[in-house]
Amino acid sequence: MTPERWQQIEQVLQAALECEPAERAALLERECTGDPSLREEVESLIAAAQPAQSFLTGNAVDDASVLLEEAEFSSLTGRQVGHYLIQKQLGSGGMGEVYLAQDVGLHRSVALKLLDSTLTGDSATRTRFLREARLASALDHPSICTIHEVGEAAGRLFIAMQYVGGETLRRVIGGRPLGLDSLLSISLQVADALSAAHSQGIIHRDIKPANIIITPRGQAKVLDFGLAKLLERAEGEVETHLTMTGAVMGTPVAMSPEQARGEHVDHRSDIFSFGVVLYEMATGRIPFSGRSKADVISALLNQAHTPAAELNKEITTRLSAVVDRALAKEPSERYQTMAEVIADLRQVVKEVGGLDRLFSSSDLPRGVVPLVPPRRQGWLGVSGRRIQGRAARVLFAVMAVLFVGLALAIYSSRREQPPTNMPIKSIAVLPFKPLSAESRDEALELGMADTLINKLSNIRQVTVRPLSAVRQYAGLEQDAATAGREQRVDAVLDGNIQRSGETMRVTVRLVRVADGREIWAERFDEKLTDIFSVQDSVSSKVSGLLAVTLTGDEKEQLTKRQTGDVEAYQLYLIGRYHLNRLTDDGFRKGRDYFQQAIDKDPNYALAYAGLADAYNRLSGFNAISPKEGFAKAKAAAMKALELDDKLAEAHTMLGVVNFFYDWDWAGAETEFRRAIEINPDYSDAHQMYSYHLSAMGRFDEGVGEMRRAQELDPVSLEKNVGIGEALYYQRRYDEAIEQYQRVLEMDPNSGLTHWAIGNVYVEKGRYEEAIAEYQKAIPLSGDSPDEPASLACAYALSGKRREARVILDQLKEHSKQSYIPPTIIAFIYTGLGEKDQAFAWLDKAYDGRDSILVYLKSEPTYDGLRSDQRFAALLRRVGLPQ
Repeated sequence: MTPERWQQIEQVLQAALECEPAERAALLERECTGDPSLREEVESLIAAAQPAQSFLTGNAVDDASVLLEEAEFSSLTGRQVGHYLIQKQLGSGGMGEVYLAQDVGLHRSVALKLLDSTLTGDSATRTRFLREARLASALDHPSICTIHEVGEAAGRLFIAMQYVGGETLRRVIGGRPLGLDSLLSISLQVADALSAAHSQGIIHRDIKPANIIITPRGQAKVLDFGLAKLLERAEGEVETHLTMTGAVMGTPVAMSPEQARGEHVDHRSDIFSFGVVLYEMATGRIPFSGRSKADVISALLNQAHTPAAELNKEITTRLSAVVDRALAKEPSERYQTMAEVIADLRQVVKEVGGLDRLFSSSDLPRGVVPLVPPRRQGWLGVSGRRIQGRAARVLFAVMAVLFVGLALAIYSSRREQPPTNMPIKSIAVLPFKPLSAESRDEALELGMADTLINKLSNIRQVTVRPLSAVRQYAGLEQDAATAGREQRVDAVLDGNIQRSGETMRVTVRLVRVADGREIWAERFDEKLTDIFSVQDSVSSKVSGLLAVTLTGDEKEQLTKRQTGDVEAYQLYLIGRYHLNRLTDDGFRKGRDYFQQAIDKDPNYALAYAGLADAYNRLSGFNAISPKEGFAKAKAAAMKALELDDKLAEAHTMLGVVNFFYDWDWAGAETEFRRAIEINPDYSDAHQMYSYHLSAMGRFDEGVGEMRRAQELDPVSLEKNVGIGEALYYQRRYDEAIEQYQRVLEMDPNSGLTHWAIGNVYVEKGRYEEAIAEYQKAIPLSGDSPDEPASLACAYALSGKRREARVILDQLKEHSKQSYIPPTIIAFIYTGLGEKDQAFAWLDKAYDGRDSILVYLKSEPTYDGLRSDQRFAALLRRVGLPQ
């Protein structure tokens, strides 16, 4: 809790204690209007102070102040929780405390919520919480505060979330109606966030103004998504009493009637709570109130709310009707989906003058209005007296520290000002941001960045980060300089893009990371058909600012257009967007969109390369068989190179087919080296070449290539794990474990990393630790068969043969419906010591051209078979160098 909040509580508490008990309710009603959490805090302190007043003669306010100070002194400030360094406490509540912390691994600020141990005391609840919280962390939306990590440290569960600066909507409202522009802007953003969550089957269950942050630029961010549901009691355990401590999960003033009754709730409960938020923004009041939580719930269940239009004459009839329908007590009478709510809110927008009304000349995002300033806190207390005593001394001390800190910062910045004329040798192009949060086109936003990355990558003197490295910076509040520091580059190209029908607005700026200075900025208002001209202008301008001399070939590649068909380009961007989701469904959708782009422009080489990538991934991730996918990938890659033999992506894709499917070792190396020659900064080419080198037994070269891939894409989990894999193939197990531990500091919920650590533990004979890692990996890895197969192998080696056979039978049964690599069945039989069965399945792998066979020479799992003559024969058939 912030010092300001403590100060506010102390002021109201002092006034309440000086009143007669009969007058306190009226005072609290007056002073806490629009802030029920303030009233709850004050009432709880009054209740705590009353017994003390019966026995002590001291001042109850001083007693409360001591308690508050002790709470501050006992905070975790300056301590480390996991890999987070606590900087200061931001607040506290029923779920626990929230701190501003620094992720020491990724060097980013996070909001760290430490959960109250009483909420997740038993092991079953903890397990369910961790499982479901990780599902909630998958939500990706500009108006949802991202959950970075869910874990446990020092015996307490914690949630590391995106740190969002700004004010809570509770403070923005401040007991007064919002202007119509602000109301509509915020409501549309929150509604879209809820719609996105509901589409993933996640219900918030505690939507209220205190759980919504409004940034200084006017963007809404919804906090604690899914946590109310996650912390709910197990199904069937229903509290029936309604006390001041709260019998049902949620906040009474914002919960739905069915939630208040302890009944099963669905997404329509969020719609009701959203209606409560709408009502408060429209009127400055809550629709159902009372002197206690029980009174509030009684009003919620039995009383009708006063229509918003009666309390605020500026509210339109249509908007008041939206609020009324959202607040219907029966779920069947409410809106049934958030999409319906959004549609009606947009009708309100049109009624009051359309989106242009929400667009200022200062180029703030369309539909987003500046932050409504909170009511200024005066120096006088609630009774008209100046703040005095302990609170004044604390406030003075804080101001003094801030003043000294500011002076030191200014002095330090003047002494250590970085030079501004240093040459730019590396650059990151961030995903473009929308000018309107409610009408995002993520494919276009990522696609603009991807296209510029491809163009600028042709400049040999400058290193350009790949899209895989920067796609994480798609958030609207992402700071360019911070992203640049994380990517370890000299400059960042940052931009906004907004499409409206057949027109678009693009703003671009180049920022120097060392001092945050804007080197160049420009705005383009063009027709959508001119998007290629905009891209040419930006890349040409940036190349000029980089102060490099371009060769004739570099100039040609910089201005080269892969297609002149805007519709084909858009289809390609959508395909690339889905491909980057890294799911089987994403690979299939990417394939389909690339094919549509090719149908629109049969000479679109990059679309053929994308199609090859999609088929390679479908087979490489075992979504389809090798024979089904790799052959089609090869045809697409060959066509791409026929159209453009200087396309590094196409050479890489052909190398992947040569390596994993054709077992053409020399041909694969030729293609990988050609891709790197064309684009030395293409990290995927270095990664694939590393796999090839490790498979050939050229381990040192393999480690070197993977390290180069990681240098070019420093925050890529796949490439950081890849370094550990290259060390694993070389039997440098301890170094591999150290590398994997560093990756887990980046993402403790990486199933790939837990699986990789398990593989090392197996080779070191630490089977129980391997089993534990595999059990962590399985729920984090979707439908991948690799993790269960590895678990079965570890079971077998540790003597748990029955458990191994259960998994073995499941995988064999599953192989009747979908593709399961025969090699992983062979691994299990190897662990069981049944070599004949293992070789029988390896023969099936050879017949099906199982891609895992490329690691016959290097994979430690095969070590138990190497002395058998059948293994040497298999090596010869595959054609691996002896």
